[in-house]
Amino acid sequence: MKIEFCGQSSRDGDNWQANTSRLVNLYREVAAGKTQYTLKAVLGSSDFTQVPGVFVRALGVVGDYLFTVCGGRLQQIDSTGSAIDRGAMDDGTSATISGNNGDVTVCVGDKYYLWDGATLTEPAPGVFSAFGSLDYIGGYTVLSEKNGKRFQWSSQLDATTLPGLSFSSADGVDDDILRVAEINGVLYIFKETSHEVWYLTGGAGANAFERQAGGVVGIGLKDFGLLAKISTGGAFFVGNDGRAHIIGIGPVSTPAVETAIEKCRPEYCLTYEDEGHTFCAIIFRDCPAWVFDISMGEWHERAQGANLDPWKASVSAKFMGKWFIGRAGGDILKLGRVASDGGLPLARVATSNTLDGDGQRITINEFEIFANTGFEAGAVELRLSKDSGRTWGAPRLRFWSVGEYSRRIIWRALGQSRQWTAELRMTDMADTPINSTVRIAA
Repeated sequence: MKIEFCGQSSRDGDNWQANTSRLVNLYREVAAGKTQYTLKAVLGSSDFTQVPGVFVRALGVVGDYLFTVCGGRLQQIDSTGSAIDRGAMDDGTSATISGNNGDVTVCVGDKYYLWDGATLTEPAPGVFSAFGSLDYIGGYTVLSEKNGKRFQWSSQLDATTLPGLSFSSADGVDDDILRVAEINGVLYIFKETSHEVWYLTGGAGANAFERQAGGVVGIGLKDFGLLAKISTGGAFFVGNDGRAHIIGIGPVSTPAVETAIEKCRPEYCLTYEDEGHTFCAIIFRDCPAWVFDISMGEWHERAQGANLDPWKASVSAKFMGKWFIGRAGGDILKLGRVASDGGLPLARVATSNTLDGDGQRITINEFEIFANTGFEAGAVELRLSKDSGRTWGAPRLRFWSVGEYSRRIIWRALGQSRQWTAELRMTDMADTPINSTVRIAA
């Protein structure tokens, strides 16, 4: 019989035996012209450049350059990966980069900086001088107050000037602002327990912004780093309610994701794209990242190294038509169709739903997968569990060679059990999609 091997990642840390299905560094894609799915590897990453410092705080594109804040320095990176140091600034865990009329604007370490192509300066403050975040909208650079409710904006198309009267308060709820962001042409002000939506009035100076009617929403941002814009519109964030949300869609998290948010210390959100898929990732300190594929409406996980350690990416940006991520150590990596992750193995693991015999023994004489190969040699190993993944048998390895298209790979004489859970793992450098449908002969 043929069965669907697994669905989206659904293993819940609070109740993992209830649904054992996992996709780590793999995601499902509808096979062209068919109803079945292909399990496809996530984009790997290759070295692009490295900048001094440890933590890549922010990554943004202004004009023809990629800018990053790392180790208390602003770095300008060109399309070849050549980096030029543009000056020192305070370091801090929260940083944002944007542009305004060709200038580069940066908020980090409670300070506001501007790079005009020649000099890095701190513009004179307006109504407040401790800054929390910034973004660009409609010719204005908007800055939030650190640990406060106020936000101010620059003169139009002039980020160097912060008029003393160009400010307002996001006071629909009595909580402080964490971050401002332009999303879909309006200004979102994310706070501790709520967020507000403001629009451009077409007026000038102090009358440039007004809060939308009904523009106070009772969901805040869980932490500064847990927000990422989506390049095609909208944004992905983790709310103070412990759920993942997409602006314009609503909550998208599952119980398994919400368990991870509660227990695994989420640190960052980032987004990237690949061949029609938009991926929204939550990066955790204590477990692999959880990644939502908008086009499929499904979650998978992303890890690094052979041991499936937490993914250490922190920020992402689209530059020169490609996606780049920043990683601890000052690494700027380019995402692409490679089967490694910044020099680390890109181990791809698919764990099945558990096949339960309702107390009766199930004999598996053959277990067959179908690999869409032909270009690269590769290998896949199978492990089986008889107790919902608590313990696993020894790995059984199979290989394919270059030129073997639609290769059928079979394991035989696998034994009997009242329940079976299967795990497929690929750790070599070959990028080989496989069908999610497998054949089992009892």
